[in-house]
Amino acid sequence: VFGHYGRDSDLRSFHVRHLFTDLGCNVVLPILPLHGPRRGPRRTAQFPSIDPLDNVHGLAQAAHDVRQIIGWIRTQSPDAIGVQGVSLGGYVAALVAGLEAPLDCVVAIIPVTDFPALFGRQTPPEMIARVTPVLELATTLHTIVSPLHFDPRTPAERRFIAAGLVDRLVDPVEQVAPLWHHWHKPSIHWYPGGHIGYAV
Repeated sequence: VFGHYGRDSDLRSFHVRHLFTDLGCNVVLPILPLHGPRRGPRRTAQFPSIDPLDNVHGLAQAAHDVRQIIGWIRTQSPDAIGVQGVSLGGYVAALVAGLEAPLDCVVAIIPVTDFPALFGRQTPPEMIARVTPVLELATTLHTIVSPLHFDPRTPAERRFIAAGLVDRLVDPVEQVAPLWHHWHKPSIHWYPGGHIGYAV
């Protein structure tokens, strides 16, 4: 289970107490690059960012970090290993599913899958003509860290998606549906809410 802020609210929104106390799961919450205490005293870069190179570096580092943790967990003789991520973490979970040896489950919640498209959708109409060339180049660059360009190694019956029907940030058609199709239409739960509705 991982998020991207490293705050106490992550423990609540990921229902860590339920996972640990009620279900008996050990839980690791990595902090993604340039978030929480990994931000550093002076923030010179952002992740995610309109700069595609920052995104590629951030996503590659995040996937590496999670895979390192999974590698360590495998040395502990676990009963099972699952990965779950929300929003940016959902992107990382989906990316790791295409890079890592089969896991016991992968859960992508409100997953971003295409940052250039997301930025294009959020760009004000009066600016779209100026940023379109950059977004087109970014689309090509992002393929090297796109979960849509890696076949998931975890079996389809162990892949799960949850997303909001009225999410105005991670658009269900533009962002979530492509992952659902790429993952060969695994179990998906649509909740009647927006981007933060998953935490309810």
